[in-house]
Amino acid sequence: MGGRPFGLVINLNYKDLNGNIFQDAVFNQTVTIIEREDGLDGETIFMYMFLAGLGLLVVVGLHQLLESRKHKRSVQKVEMGTTSQNDVDMSWIPQETLNQINKASPRRLPRKRAQKRSVGSDE
Repeated sequence: MGGRPFGLVINLNYKDLNGNIFQDAVFNQTVTIIEREDGLDGETIFMYMFLAGLGLLVVVGLHQLLESRKHKRSVQKVEMGTTSQNDVDMSWIPQETLNQINKASPRRLPRKRAQKRSVGSDE
């Protein structure tokens, strides 16, 4: 692996006896930094983690696909309740409740009220 070029500047700052401040560039060149060859770096670890996650995702997807084809789930029946008054066992209902049901007035549907319009209105 080749090195990376960097510009390196070393400045020397000093002050003389009179208090004058000076700055001189002692070193001003391009240097090449060579990295050590390690077995694992950040990019390699991230790549391995990404590939492992991708592989796990493929395994879970295949498992779900095979499980859905293996057996169909049976449809559970949903209880719909009573559909008519004859389906109810009245012996279980308290007498006070039966008296209230029989005493209540039957409900009517609300009347549809037509609006009266005048001949020339646009509403």
